[in-house]
Amino acid sequence: MVKHLVSVSISFVFALVLAATPSVAQDEERLTVIELFTSQGCSSCPPADAALRSMRDRPNILTLSWAVDYWDRLGWEDTFALPNHMKRQTAYNKRFGRGGIYTPQMVFDGIIQAIGSQHSAIKESIELAKAADHIDVTPVLDHQGDKIALALPSTEDLGDMVSIRIVWYLRDAEVDISRGENEGRRLHYTNVVRGSDVVMDWKGNNETIELDLETGLAAGADHVAVLLQQGYGHGPIIGAATMPLTVSTGLSR
Repeated sequence: MVKHLVSVSISFVFALVLAATPSVAQDEERLTVIELFTSQGCSSCPPADAALRSMRDRPNILTLSWAVDYWDRLGWEDTFALPNHMKRQTAYNKRFGRGGIYTPQMVFDGIIQAIGSQHSAIKESIELAKAADHIDVTPVLDHQGDKIALALPSTEDLGDMVSIRIVWYLRDAEVDISRGENEGRRLHYTNVVRGSDVVMDWKGNNETIELDLETGLAAGADHVAVLLQQGYGHGPIIGAATMPLTVSTGLSR
């Protein structure tokens, strides 16, 4: 539910980003990352969940749904919520100068926020995020048996330290809600985060990281994403990649 709102205009946030990040050529193929903070116990969230679903298959878009638990007190415990999700949202809002957190909130490339059910704000935020002038890095994910190799290219002028965040997510899920504000509804969720962790801080050197595929499968995920993010993991996202956890070894979903 939209609560504790502090008015911060999209144009103002965008101006701060332009002033704080170095200028490089834009790569039209880079992924724009759209994160939705949502809750199964929030009556305002289903339209935002539907909006995220509608954007999932657009070219050069990566959507992620982070379920939060602070509305569990209304009678329904969110089946996907993890404590770290609220911490991530809180860190974003501290950077944005907001006085609190709310659902449904969308964050675009770590630099712009908007109410996740307002289609005009979503459209404007995507356009601003794509136009933002910041370093662009292309990480590469590749299956190697029961492991996943993450390759980071040598990159100069990173500015801030960049955190490498691995996100394990489930492409589709349906949940029957039996209590709370959405009682009696069957809700569809997409790209649901089932686990996430910062695996290292990166200084721009050529690097290959090995990820254990079983970690994602054990979390109930069927896809993996990597986010390269400045500002101790909650700043501008300067690179992202994703792929399904489908391999020939039989470890598949």
